[in-house]
Amino acid sequence: MSLNANQPATRQQLIAALSQIVGFPLTAARRVADMRTFQFGTLRPVDRGSVGEFALHVQCPWRIEGPEGIVTGRLDLWEPVENIAPFDENWNYEESPNLQDARLERWLAENDGFLVVKGVDADEFGGAAISFDRGFVLRMFPAGTRTEDWRLFRPKTGAAHLVISGGQPEPDVDRDITNG
Repeated sequence: MSLNANQPATRQQLIAALSQIVGFPLTAARRVADMRTFQFGTLRPVDRGSVGEFALHVQCPWRIEGPEGIVTGRLDLWEPVENIAPFDENWNYEESPNLQDARLERWLAENDGFLVVKGVDADEFGGAAISFDRGFVLRMFPAGTRTEDWRLFRPKTGAAHLVISGGQPEPDVDRDITNG
């Protein structure tokens, strides 16, 4: 059973870790399979692309909220861009345009330079909220008891990762991820 006897401490630990990105701009959002990655701070080149000063990898349910409603979220990945398209059992989000990629790309372009992290919050179950300028919020909702939900780390530095699995922080993780 995934119960955290020290839930208030979990919330405070997450807020403390996420507070490191306050003041940093969101500079890139990418996807690896169904995992969404967000890069914060100045991008720098690495062997197979670029990474920010901080990276957030999200595998649990998430959404971006704005003043006019939901901008996009995890489930949009499995929706084709065109709503009028007939059902196609062979449609594949990796090979055809999907709603999540399209809406996120448009949101980033429309708000270029205005997506600076203004604040963070967390809950007792590994959920977190990252607030940006213009009333936008990225929310993450762990919804399982075992698998990795999300992680925050400084790419290519060897520094410990904050890893949330089953809604709880894992012990310090000092591994680096090849692609950041």
